[in-house]
Amino acid sequence: MKKEKRLNLILTIIEQNNFSKKQEIADYMAQHFGIHYSLTTIARDLQELEIYRIPYKNNMYFYKRIDQFKELDIKRKLEIYQDEIIDILLKDSYVLVKTSPGFAQCINYYVDQLQMEEVLGSIGGNDMFMLLTSSNEMAQYIYYKMQKLKNKY
Repeated sequence: MKKEKRLNLILTIIEQNNFSKKQEIADYMAQHFGIHYSLTTIARDLQELEIYRIPYKNNMYFYKRIDQFKELDIKRKLEIYQDEIIDILLKDSYVLVKTSPGFAQCINYYVDQLQMEEVLGSIGGNDMFMLLTSSNEMAQYIYYKMQKLKNKY
């Protein structure tokens, strides 16, 4: 199957079903269409189609397509949560963002959607998330950007 058809198939089954894992998508394609793809291929296709695991309710996550956010739209969404950011700390090559309890993952999600090239990855908990960079200088730059986001509103 050519890539374009595979992408259309994945998009169609994602829109019609609730999948919480890539393995479920692979199993569905194998069971219903007799097509076997690796999880790596499916992961690349999901990224290309802008399909992400979105929090739903009761700690459940489902893959859904999200239209590409523009930075301004994301900043407007972050504005809602700006009072929940308690502190932003700079430590070596990473930035720690302290939030009110229960808000770290939500704010981290929107920060991830900014797709800052300087951020290698992030990890979030209940009341804090970390943005990892490649150097101390990059961390200082991200710290500055996060301070600007927090203080702008």
